[in-house]
Amino acid sequence: MRAAPLLFLAIVAQAANAALPQVASVAVDEAPTVRAGESVTLRVTVSVKPGYHVQANPVLNPALIPLTLTVPATPSASAGKPVYPQAKRMRLLGSDEDLVIYDGTFALEQPVSVSKDSPPGETTLEGSLRYQACDDRHCLLPRSLPVQLKLRVQAR
Repeated sequence: MRAAPLLFLAIVAQAANAALPQVASVAVDEAPTVRAGESVTLRVTVSVKPGYHVQANPVLNPALIPLTLTVPATPSASAGKPVYPQAKRMRLLGSDEDLVIYDGTFALEQPVSVSKDSPPGETTLEGSLRYQACDDRHCLLPRSLPVQLKLRVQAR
């Protein structure tokens, strides 16, 4: 019986997230071909709607939520530390603090190492891109977008 309130809260949270405006989208390069035991870098392109920005990674103010790409490892491949682009600096009207942001279209680089034991064929790493979008007056609640990194693995 105690699970019912938790289930209700989970449903409300999911509905609230679905109701938020989608101000960012993500695209990943086509699946590159890589040999088992080797590495490759994939480009993850993020587009932010005009009038909005997302917090850069790293942020200057630790109270802000940075853009973060998270890609868990699989038995076939593992992701290294993402390389985030150079941030832009901006200052909101009436503020005495600079922000570091991304806006428009920008790209992250995600290094991926393929296991030497990875079987030939397509493999997919399922990740997420977490961000908090803001305009010049307020910030939206943080969101996460699914990110799929696909590779075509060749035998060694």
